[in-house]
Amino acid sequence: MGMFDDIVTGVSENIEIGGYPFYAENIVGDEPYNRREYIFKPILNGTLSVKRGKYIQKKYSFTTTVYHPNGPDEFDTIIAELQSKPVEIISPAMGGKFNAIVLFNKTIQDGSPYHTEYDVDIVEIPGKKSNIPGENILTVPAIEKVTVSKNSNGKTSKVESKLNANLINQLKKCSVPLRKGQKSVCVKSLQEVLINSGFLNKKYKTGVYDAKTIAAIKSLQKSSNTLKVDGIFGKYTKEYLLKK
Repeated sequence: MGMFDDIVTGVSENIEIGGYPFYAENIVGDEPYNRREYIFKPILNGTLSVKRGKYIQKKYSFTTTVYHPNGPDEFDTIIAELQSKPVEIISPAMGGKFNAIVLFNKTIQDGSPYHTEYDVDIVEIPGKKSNIPGENILTVPAIEKVTVSKNSNGKTSKVESKLNANLINQLKKCSVPLRKGQKSVCVKSLQEVLINSGFLNKKYKTGVYDAKTIAAIKSLQKSSNTLKVDGIFGKYTKEYLLKK
């Protein structure tokens, strides 16, 4: 755990989304040490030149239950408004205040039609300044070189890059569209690519095109600013994901 960690599984708290209060249950989020992506460039003598890359977005998911005294569709207009544009999130457990895109997936409770449960996904929109505490006022020394491990043949391992390339090739061969309820090797490959791209939590690699996969696809589609946001993995969404 580092000084810039954000969240741990199982946290619950009152939060604000676009000025509206919600009770977030079982908040889940990634915990990168300093929210920086590092760029590694191989050079001679078994070393790497390392540079700081882009800021890594915060991504969280949680569930919330809302009581609707006038029926389950009472707050559909508000939910649609919150999903239509970036909104401000206020949450100590998620690191304070930040702007984000929010997606809601609604489930009406059979036993209590006036209670609606939402699966909520939050994807941060980073500002112009770094969102890492202290980074805008402290000078962080750049790492010049890092010794890399070698295998028994004296060569740098390329297993991880080969696995990623194989995964992309598998997804390229898959027929589209993929949509809600489908279960296949192609869905599993799609989920792995979404995980590697930061749109899906690794614990949701189920092989089933479920609500979490739909939310991840919608986040991907929103990030393009051109794709239709419908949660279906079609031809154009596939082309966009494979280019990322």
